[in-house]
Amino acid sequence: GEDSRLIAYVANWQTCPSAQQVSAYSHLVIAFAVSYSYSSWKNNCNTQCAIAPSVPICNGAGANTVGDWQAAGKKVILSFGGAGMGGSWSGDQNNCWDYCFGKEDILS
Repeated sequence: GEDSRLIAYVANWQTCPSAQQVSAYSHLVIAFAVSYSYSSWKNNCNTQCAIAPSVPICNGAGANTVGDWQAAGKKVILSFGGAGMGGSWSGDQNNCWDYCFGKEDILS
């Protein structure tokens, strides 16, 4: 009904689901937008907690993918965070979350 939702989790490092696979879903959550660039020892944090203007999705899917989902009536939600932001495991050198605390208003 109008009050029910079926939400799909879309990992941005994997291949996008097909149109048929997402057809039953009302919402798609894309994980993850981040405020760093990858580095093998320690990620390079953006000290302003800025997210890249274009978040890669589905292992480099075409730029129209989100627009196609929206045109099909899907609500697309971007999840911010992920393991590389820091604090996810013992000995983790990443600390990108530290630059984001207190900036919730500019990130929403």
